[in-house]
Amino acid sequence: MNSTTRHTLTIGLVAATALALAACGLLGPSRGDDGRVTETSVIPSKTLLVGDCFTFVDGSDHAQSTVTPCSQDHAYIVIGQGDLSAAEISTAGSLQVAVSGACSDVFAQFKAAAAEGTKPEQEFIVNVETKDGVDTTHYSCVATDAVAA
Repeated sequence: MNSTTRHTLTIGLVAATALALAACGLLGPSRGDDGRVTETSVIPSKTLLVGDCFTFVDGSDHAQSTVTPCSQDHAYIVIGQGDLSAAEISTAGSLQVAVSGACSDVFAQFKAAAAEGTKPEQEFIVNVETKDGVDTTHYSCVATDAVAA
């Protein structure tokens, strides 16, 4: 087999694998041109994006979420995200204080814009990733969303 044939086969295999993964939903939920979810999918909570509407699959285990178009029933919406270094967490005194502080402004804005008579509550999704020996804490600011259909 010559190198051109191998190269063509490799490209074909990569394309087929990508299509198969997309069909299985492993590359994430279907999204429209605006980035909003168009079909309900179960995904790891750590892969949610700002603006995603969702419900935790298991109320006590926040590892998996059912993400859905915001026009459908859901319990939460992601209102902000960011990363914290170990130094930032240490300076804040704890992970909870650091994440709460990082989400406070965006939650205050969300709460101020909430429908009259609703009282949004905030929660957080936190995961730590280690890359090149450095821990980074990724967080999502999440609010209950009384706008659910």
